[in-house]
Amino acid sequence: MRHFKENFDDNCYELQVLRWFRDNFVSERNKEYYYEMAPIIVKNIEKIDGNNKIYNYIYENVIDASVKAIEKGDYESAYNRYKSSVVALAEQFGTRKNNNAFVKKKV
Repeated sequence: MRHFKENFDDNCYELQVLRWFRDNFVSERNKEYYYEMAPIIVKNIEKIDGNNKIYNYIYENVIDASVKAIEKGDYESAYNRYKSSVVALAEQFGTRKNNNAFVKKKV
């Protein structure tokens, strides 16, 4: 969301929804994996010319889609999208290290 700071602040609706979801449905192990990988992913995306397309894709297909699923109460879909997206982004823009770190938490 930092990439879209002109349109969203650190307390925007989307981040509030995703933080609530994280705090209530995401396992500690998965949170640790996300916080380990996210800076690496962002650092590597930042090196790519035309990265706005990547960030738009992430917003539309991960953030916005997850928020909509959460709003509908479809927590399993939101969790699966989040989980698979972090792993895919880590494979593409991070490192393959620990890609099996995600475990499913019952929702």
